[in-house]
Amino acid sequence: MKNVRKSKFLWASAFIISLGIAGCNIFNPTESINIKDNDAEALTYEGYKKIRNNEYSEAEYYFNKAIAADSNYSQAWFGLMKATLNRMLNGTQETNVFSLLAYVNASRDSKVPFSGMSDETAAQLQTTIDSVNVIADQFIKRDKAGQTDSIVTYKSFSEGYMVLQMMKTMLVLRKTTAGMNGCSLQKNQDNSCDMASVLNNLKNDPAETVESFNAVFKTCEESPESMTKMFDSYLQGFDNLKEDAQHTAVSSMCGALAKETEDAKNNEDQQAKTLNIIIGQFGYSDIIDDDGDGCVDEEIYDGEDNDGDGEIDEDVSDKTNEIVYDNDIILKNVTAGKTAIRDLRVVKKAGPNEKYTTVDIDMNGIIIANGKNEAEKDRELENEWKFVHPKYQDRVASDDHRFVFAAGLGFNPQKLPFEEFIAYKRAVAKDTHYPPSYNLEFRKKYIGGCWANYNEQRFMKWFEGRN
Repeated sequence: MKNVRKSKFLWASAFIISLGIAGCNIFNPTESINIKDNDAEALTYEGYKKIRNNEYSEAEYYFNKAIAADSNYSQAWFGLMKATLNRMLNGTQETNVFSLLAYVNASRDSKVPFSGMSDETAAQLQTTIDSVNVIADQFIKRDKAGQTDSIVTYKSFSEGYMVLQMMKTMLVLRKTTAGMNGCSLQKNQDNSCDMASVLNNLKNDPAETVESFNAVFKTCEESPESMTKMFDSYLQGFDNLKEDAQHTAVSSMCGALAKETEDAKNNEDQQAKTLNIIIGQFGYSDIIDDDGDGCVDEEIYDGEDNDGDGEIDEDVSDKTNEIVYDNDIILKNVTAGKTAIRDLRVVKKAGPNEKYTTVDIDMNGIIIANGKNEAEKDRELENEWKFVHPKYQDRVASDDHRFVFAAGLGFNPQKLPFEEFIAYKRAVAKDTHYPPSYNLEFRKKYIGGCWANYNEQRFMKWFEGRN
């Protein structure tokens, strides 16, 4: 799996791809429906007639009556989604499909999706998506439970559903960046906002952001065909797989992220970790200690514990680093149906990009780019980016996926119960104002880790750039 070429906004590109697949109606019309004129069938038939005449409110009336008559009648549910979507999208010129395409195309030249959209239009689009999702989620739940006639299934409209979830994600990003300097598409206004800041600003509304991403990843997991085209440029060796294996790979990656976001929905601490992972996969990171152990972006996204603190992927660096994956093992894992992140991101070796040569990951005061000489640079490069066990098979056999610097660290020096130790880490991570509640001596005593490398000067720098 290789690093993706940076795009100004990955989801805008994915949205364009998906919208092209799904078609301009988003939920593809079923124009050839022939339904007998009785009960739920008759009501549904009348509903589709109203849709063809652009009488969407009347169509909703008939579909609701059909569902009341027979809640298993899938074509009525599908029609209700379609009628509701069309009524609400076509209510104004600004929210019809062609206008939305114009907004998305404009966003491809920017860093923020829908940034040229008025607040009123964005609110209408958000309301539309939420309204359709209420219906769709009810139907999807029934479909999975076998409580429909299966004439129309979730897979019948999964690509359209994916488009809606992407739009919702883009609206969340638009909202979280409102007011940021240079993040507007308005004429004669600056468009120079920093992409890393844009994405990390998602953390200002973590619950809504996580929920939005969860809907995207769950849809992708259950219907990987909707995202296969995008993953062709994302996963190394992807084009060598047969179609079924491609779908398995996409479903597995999305499934892992769906689980991350699902677990994070009601867990504030998990939300921060999850957003760091997602933002890292866009190619950006905040380059701060997010988990309270004093180390900075010390993990790579490989489903393993790279620093030895007992947590996995809790403070990841971004995907633009020089990560080399073992394609042979990955392809075997995909073929065998192994779906964990550790199976899909088998790392041969790791190294920093130019940005991370300026980051002091272990906070020992030595930065690769600023080394006194080549020997010192090489030592720090090996210290922060080489595994204790260079061969993957040896890492698996020893269950030790740490980088060299971590071998010299001692976490949890007081031998506290793991949950208590993690609670201290979380408390320290949130202790972001100087002077802090937990001083450096406390952090060294109860957390250990990279805090052992700090002096007072580096400790004060830890608070820079935090809320």
